[in-house]
Amino acid sequence: MKVLFVTELAEDFNIFRHILYNKFPKIELLHITSVDQAMNEASSNGPFAAFIIDADMKEIDPNALGLNLIEFTGPRPVLFFGTEAIIKQRIGDDLFNVHELNDTVFRPTEREGFNIELINKFEKALTWMKEQEREEAIEEVNADDFIPMKIKSFFLYRQFPYDIYLAITAKSYMRVINADKPYSHNMLTSYAKKNIKFLHIKKDDQLKFLEEESKKCLKALKNIDPVSKDVYLILLRSITIMHQYMMALGVTPSVFKLSEAITDIAIEHLKLVNDIPSILKKYPTFYTGVASKSLLTLFLAKALSLKMGWDSITSKKKLAICALLQDVALPEDSMSAINSTNDHQFKLMSPQLQNEYLKHPQKASDFSKQFSTYSDIDYIIELHHELPNRKGFPNRPPAMKLTQIVAVFNISQYLAAEVDGRDDLSSATLSKIFKSMQKDFNLGSFKEVLKGVKSILKI
Repeated sequence: MKVLFVTELAEDFNIFRHILYNKFPKIELLHITSVDQAMNEASSNGPFAAFIIDADMKEIDPNALGLNLIEFTGPRPVLFFGTEAIIKQRIGDDLFNVHELNDTVFRPTEREGFNIELINKFEKALTWMKEQEREEAIEEVNADDFIPMKIKSFFLYRQFPYDIYLAITAKSYMRVINADKPYSHNMLTSYAKKNIKFLHIKKDDQLKFLEEESKKCLKALKNIDPVSKDVYLILLRSITIMHQYMMALGVTPSVFKLSEAITDIAIEHLKLVNDIPSILKKYPTFYTGVASKSLLTLFLAKALSLKMGWDSITSKKKLAICALLQDVALPEDSMSAINSTNDHQFKLMSPQLQNEYLKHPQKASDFSKQFSTYSDIDYIIELHHELPNRKGFPNRPPAMKLTQIVAVFNISQYLAAEVDGRDDLSSATLSKIFKSMQKDFNLGSFKEVLKGVKSILKI
């Protein structure tokens, strides 16, 4: 087991190491002297059973460091070492109460009973860590009993109602997050950096989760003010749940209800704001991917349709449903940013992933046929990467077969992919994106729609 001890004094570290090693010979105690070193060790050399933080340090804020470590690794016991008065002054309640086993060890180290006090308090942290290791033990499982969920989905939560597993081999899974226990987004990021794209939950748990989350999303959408600052996050969460539901169970009544609620709020939001640059300015960029591109496409397609003079609710809903369904079959979120087979990212993908990407318009089109309320959406979705110069995919029809509603949707999804996740969306940036579109889109029925893009972006 590893323990990270942050102190500026090597002498104190040596005292702790001597006391703890005599009692716990398997403990690896790491001496850390800076914030950067502490965060680097936490990210690359864990997991750690506990932290010891010297509250008397002069160059380091012990409270800020403790909060950063817990945010990165998730809650674990912290022993605050130092002068009693200084600990009370420098360690806040938010940090001290983050774990039930957090405790204090007061200076001086040479006082009678110090060794026994340190060992007793430290032993509790080790007992907790051993229990964690038992809970996180690798299990031999039947992979068919588990369902993969994109790791990105878990960034929408701080804790999850079911156990979350990491696939070690085809038959070995390790529980990495316990049900209803807080976890850090940095922990998820560390997995993502190792090219882990999916975590797993048990199938029965997934069905319970999707049903409960869909109810929560419907309630939130019903009660949200359409111009609330939280509206984007609620819409993104709802779209993510809708997509997961479809991939797990197909198009169910819950999917229909969610799609209607999402489109109603998104359309109402744009009606009240009535300004695409304002939306782009406030839009959260951290959750880039399939759900985000879907929502941006919805906003852009509705704004463009209004610019074209289409004010019927049917046209609005039709474009909105197309926006929600277009990328539902993509296996990876990063693919939503690819607009062309000439894209560098497309060329870097494996032949298998390239094939899946090329087939995703048809797969999404097949899903859309179950939304029988809206005619022709399967046609629009199947063509959503086609271009009037016949350089798109997958079928490259002549321009005469690409209707104006197809032009509106294709330009909207292209633009959504270009702006999704970008922090710099100044007028100059939007003008540059618009200019790059003219070569492929300034033809046939797309010409007039392209003029509308310039208008709604105010460039």
